[in-house]
Amino acid sequence: MQTRRGSLPHERFPDLFATAEQLPDGLVLNGELVVWNTAAGRLSFEALQRRSAADAWRSCSRPARCPSRGP
Repeated sequence: MQTRRGSLPHERFPDLFATAEQLPDGLVLNGELVVWNTAAGRLSFEALQRRSAADAWRSCSRPARCPSRGP
């Protein structure tokens, strides 16, 4: 898993990396990440920004609080 610029955001999305490791070798997926706000019943761009920030793991210490979803 890598960003369009080639960086590996594994420190910000360890839950997605753990899931991606279970996928077959050579599989290519193209998409974007979203964060679902369960309380509001909609996507939350703000939550994704918090999760993607350099200090995201401090602001969202548990992935379950700011779950991200792949394509």
